[in-house]
Amino acid sequence: MKKILVYSFILLVVILTGCKATGEASDGKVELTVSAAASMTDSLLEIKENFESVYPYVKINYNFGGSGTLRKQIEQGAGIDLFFSASEKDFQLLEEKGLVEQGDILFQNELVVIQPVDGEYGSFAEFVEGDGKLAIGTPEAVPAGTYAYQALDALEALEDLENRIVYTKDVRQVLTFVQENSVDMGIVYASDVIGEKDIKVLEKIRSELYDPINYYLAVIEGKSKHSGEWEEAIDDFYQFVMSEGMGIFKEYGFIVES
Repeated sequence: MKKILVYSFILLVVILTGCKATGEASDGKVELTVSAAASMTDSLLEIKENFESVYPYVKINYNFGGSGTLRKQIEQGAGIDLFFSASEKDFQLLEEKGLVEQGDILFQNELVVIQPVDGEYGSFAEFVEGDGKLAIGTPEAVPAGTYAYQALDALEALEDLENRIVYTKDVRQVLTFVQENSVDMGIVYASDVIGEKDIKVLEKIRSELYDPINYYLAVIEGKSKHSGEWEEAIDDFYQFVMSEGMGIFKEYGFIVES
């Protein structure tokens, strides 16, 4: 436990100090620190691999988590160059504080109800009437949890689910809990289940029950203070995501406008 705490402290220090001091990795590459919604993990890892093969002078370091938590880290001065948000609210809060130099909407997503591959429920309504546990992201920090809570409220299911909801730090943890049968059901993004094992989608949640799920990409304020090479690396990555990256996002189940 002590080792875990020490490691967590070191990681926090690295995030807060970031690469802003030098922007250069030990191998001489320009190093970018990118915070991103956990629901984008697999797609962004593929984008990283493709981008670094085209731009070998750049090294991408990701910091994955809930968009609300990542936004607060940026507000507190974390050394972040770009931010992928699964929440329009978190993107707008950074904009209002003058922390976004450039930003664009990327794509949309939708919610699905999942259960273990051997799950016993035939519908979400049946589950609500039972006594099983439901995992969703913590609404205050995880956009997927915010949208899920909105849907449960619209369905008037919150009272029936009292003391049966398990709140998680991000959508990846929801997936893990369902896969390990730690809970009976979970609510995640449709994109989260692509390529996952030991999970089955029970049903989609009607989109009118929650706010539109828009994802954003932002260049965090401070780019003008960087060296020319660092600024070029940020621009190269931004443009790569907004062009070649869109095809990858679509493959991972995100709703990309054609």
